[in-house]
Amino acid sequence: MKTIVTYLAIVFLVLTSCKENRPSKVEREGEPNVYNVENDDAKMNEAIERANNSIQEFTTALESDNPNLNFFALKQKFETNDGGSEHIWVQDIQLIDSDFIGIVGNEPVYTNAIALGDTITVDRDKISDWMYYENNLIVGGYTIRVLRDGLTEEEKAQFDAENGLLFK
Repeated sequence: MKTIVTYLAIVFLVLTSCKENRPSKVEREGEPNVYNVENDDAKMNEAIERANNSIQEFTTALESDNPNLNFFALKQKFETNDGGSEHIWVQDIQLIDSDFIGIVGNEPVYTNAIALGDTITVDRDKISDWMYYENNLIVGGYTIRVLRDGLTEEEKAQFDAENGLLFK
């Protein structure tokens, strides 16, 4: 089975102020694609709100010790030097006391606040998405769904083939 890094690599999300109606894609050789989305994108902001409103579902699943649930990850917003933001997946999430602790799972593009592989405490006020796998199907992943829905049919087919992501 692919690791969470492989699954999450392509679904790395950056919120910036791009001027197109659909996400722009930055392709990097040997690195995951980066999708740029306008800060005021209504569908993306709804997805972030949905993730925040349902974070207890993530927490309950994480605490359940259910062997059918795995690959827990949270997406956190990080500020960039130019006043923008970059949303990066943090994987291998553990709940210690009331803190989510995990490992940065994507190579940052626009922020130097963190680096791939850093162990961090997730800032609950900056969570923009969550996900985990239940029997190899993604639960959550609301921002991923919005990005995928914004792709052309050809891009969706490529996205699905590259990632093998299946949603519950």
